[in-house]
Amino acid sequence: MKTILVVDDEFDIAEAVKAILEEDHYRVYACSNGWEALKCLNDLKPDLAILDIMMPRLNGYETLKAIRQQPAFAQMPILLMSAILPEVKSHPYSWSGFLKKPFSLRALLEQVHQLVPQSPEEEEPSA
Repeated sequence: MKTILVVDDEFDIAEAVKAILEEDHYRVYACSNGWEALKCLNDLKPDLAILDIMMPRLNGYETLKAIRQQPAFAQMPILLMSAILPEVKSHPYSWSGFLKKPFSLRALLEQVHQLVPQSPEEEEPSA
């Protein structure tokens, strides 16, 4: 089962994304800020991180830079999300995708499936 880390200071959004992805058979952990995400990164070893851009203390860009400085996570896919379009180019930050809030369930799942496809044995059989 693939592991996804969701980082958003808006509890309702983080929990909604978590519930949607768990329903789609991903293991999901939610953190409320970048500091918390960086502290649990090594324990979780996520296959994907979904970061809100606008967060207090450590915003999404700063969190992304800190993640990329760790060799074990230098290539991990990172999906940014925000109500505003990114103010910086992807190149120096190396994010893998972007979701503009509010986003649809379909848009979220399409991005996640593209970035961390599940193998057939990870998916639950249809009833």
